[in-house]
This record gives sequence, C-alpha cells and structure tokens, in this order.
Amino acid sequence: MEFDLAIIGCGSAGVEAAKEALKPRKKVICIERSPEWIGGTCLNKGCVPTKHLREGAYLTEKLQSADFYGISSPLRGTDILSSIKGAKEGVIKPVREATYKFLSSKGVKFLFSQNAVFKDKNTLLVDEKPVRAKYFLIATGSSPSSVPNVVPDGEFVLDTDGFWNIEAAPRKVLIVGGGVSGVEFAYILKRYGAEEVHIVELQKGLLPSVKNLSPDVVKRLERKLKAEGIKIYLQTVVEDIDPSKRRVRLSNGLLLEEIDFVLLTVGRKPNTSNLGLEKIGVKLTPRGYIEVDKTYRSSVENIFAVGDVIETPALAHVAKAEARLAVRNIFLKTSDSLDYSKVPSVVYSAYELGSFGWGEGELKERKIPYAVKMASFRSVAKALSEGEEGLIKVFISPEGEILGANVLSRKHTDSLLHLLLLAKDGGLKIDRLREFVFAHPTVEEVLEIL
Repeated sequence: MEFDLAIIGCGSAGVEAAKEALKPRKKVICIERSPEWIGGTCLNKGCVPTKHLREGAYLTEKLQSADFYGISSPLRGTDILSSIKGAKEGVIKPVREATYKFLSSKGVKFLFSQNAVFKDKNTLLVDEKPVRAKYFLIATGSSPSSVPNVVPDGEFVLDTDGFWNIEAAPRKVLIVGGGVSGVEFAYILKRYGAEEVHIVELQKGLLPSVKNLSPDVVKRLERKLKAEGIKIYLQTVVEDIDPSKRRVRLSNGLLLEEIDFVLLTVGRKPNTSNLGLEKIGVKLTPRGYIEVDKTYRSSVENIFAVGDVIETPALAHVAKAEARLAVRNIFLKTSDSLDYSKVPSVVYSAYELGSFGWGEGELKERKIPYAVKMASFRSVAKALSEGEEGLIKVFISPEGEILGANVLSRKHTDSLLHLLLLAKDGGLKIDRLREFVFAHPTVEEVLEIL
C-alpha cells in the first residue's frame, strides 16, 4: 500500500502532523521506533510526567504555608514512587490511549518497530517490509546526551530517560548539568524528601542554554534553590566516579559519598542515526541534525523534517507548530515557517521562569536600542493573598514595541507570559497594556504596573 504521507516518529510532532494531514483527507501512516508506544519523550518521559512531579513538589510548599490561611494541615510525608506511578497511570496512559484511538478512528495506520531504514526516497523498510509514500516526514526526536567521564549505566549513573525506572526514593543525589532539566529535577527531588541534592554546572551560571533569560532573573532562581537546601557548584565538573563505592569527586576538590545515583542532565542529541539518511542523499550537519530549508524540506525533495532532529528550539510546542506548517507546505504548496521570536519557553523549577523574544544580553550584544519595564508582585493583592512572589521584565523598543520578556513566579508564569506574547503578536505597545482593564483582584493586574 502506498501512502500520501509516512511519518517516522509518533511523538509531539508526529501526532500533530498526522492530525494536520487528515484535514485534506490524506492517507497517512505513523512509524514509531521507540518501545514507549506513541507520545514521544514529552509525554512519556519528559514535559508531562515532570510537570506532574513538579506540581506535587509545589504542593508541599503550599501545605507548609497552610497556617498563613489559619489552616492546620501538617505534611505527613512524600512518596516520589507513588507520584511517578500516578503520572504514568493517571496522565500519560489516558492521553496516549485517547490520541491513538482518535487517529486510528480517522484512518491513520500505525507500525511499531525499531528497525526502520530508507531503501530509497519513496520507500522505507520496516522490519524488511516496504512502506511506500509520496512524502516522508522525519520526526524521530532526540535522546539524552552524555559526557565522556559520566556515562549512564542504568544503575548508578542515570539519564533523564532512566530516571523513571528508579525503584527507591533517593536520599543523596548528584545532578550533572544545571540546565532546564537539572534545576527541575533538583527542586522535585529535594521537595520529595531527598536529604542532599547537589548540582554541578560547567558554566558560570545556571540555565546557560536559555539565552533570553536575564542573569538577575536566573540568580533569583539560584537563591531560591539554595534556600531549599540544594547545593550548587558552578564552573565545576565531575572528575571521577566510583560506582562500587557510590562516590563522586568534583573538580573543586569536594568528595561526595553515599550517593544513591548520579542524574545526567546535559542536553539531548538528535535521533537521526540508523535511518539510512546519508544513503538516500539527506544531508546532516556535523552534529547530526537534518539540514532543512525554511519550509522544513530536506536536501531530498519529498523528505521533510521537524522537531528535535533539526536545529531549532528543542521544545514540544515548537515541534508541533513546525509539523503543522510542514504538512501544509507539502500538500497546500505553501512556503511557511515559524517565527521563532514569538515562541515562548518556560523552565519549571522552584520558580517558573518564562521568556520569549530578545533577551537583555542578546539586545546588548546586537546593539539594539531598548528600555526595560519591570513590575513586581509586591503590590498586587491577589498575589500576596496566594503567597505568590515574582517579577516581570519587558524589553521594549524606543517606540514602545515589545521586543521580549522574562516572567518569574511560582505559579502564574504561563498566563502572564502568554498575555505579553499575545500583545506582541497583535502589535500592541506597552502603554496599551497599562490602559487595559484587568479584573480585580487578579495576579494579572501586575501588568498594569509596567
């Protein structure tokens, strides 16, 4: 059987592409190479289950401040294994099953195999059986990276995939990498009862890959993590690991002993190997990403690629947006691409740190004229009543146009960030936000202070 579109990878991008291809009534097949069924890293081992754990971690903070509201509600204990089980059975499984049922009911075919390789530009061999298609969309995502002297072994050294198989709540943990995943897991593990959580980061600050977050905003997170009891060692690396003695030596001379496991969170690499791409002429970058033009077309005319396999922000919502555009470009003959300056990102840790557009460092580097508008939650009654804390930084042009923004709060970053992003997308100047009538009392009233 020949298909209009064969999608390799049924994660965030693959699922979105299948839905988009149903609109013009195309014949679609999804080939999934991981053993996790559909949903990809985001649903099965990434964004979704970690946010479930982060919600539990945040809840422990709220319960501990119950006396602020005149409520006696002692926290009796935490169980991270139960929370992981809750994520798997109460969140991941229902979403996975509902998505599969919906796409199958619309005629989308599925194949599950780790053995999928191109024979030619119109033929993919799946377990040696040919799947032919007019167009292919590669959306195979990414997998955890490692560093030379810290290699995952599934027991003492875990990556962010292996974490979900832990069989006991950890007492002492070393996290290698102070990026997005590192600060997220640090907060979760400490709040779920770990006595010691250590972070080592090679760079001079946390979140080095999030270029549009201002240093002072990141510093706020660092102070909060330290207040939680998390130890942070910047410009530090792991020098030696002894799994048999559960011992780790750091470059600053510190010897950590009785470590339950080392969690490696140093980024991800594209899943582009073992597909036979080079054989059919698909060009890769030196780092293994698929080269695409602005329409997400590869060097082979009928093969497109989106998501973590191309060098764009490695975010699930980016992958989904790219997938929609790629499918439209294929079948509607458009030439659309995503405006990445309007893509938001959020780090979920002891605070939620949201950002979009140009950051302060980038504006200075490019010598772009800008001004900063700041607002704190300190004078917002609803925020104070919730025990909320945070700030907003908006970078504007001399004409008042929004160039970018940083938002830091414990629980309201998503709504505030998207309001600012909608304003930017609609061409609203910063003064218009101050004239807007916000309901009272709401946290969103903080935007009136800008």
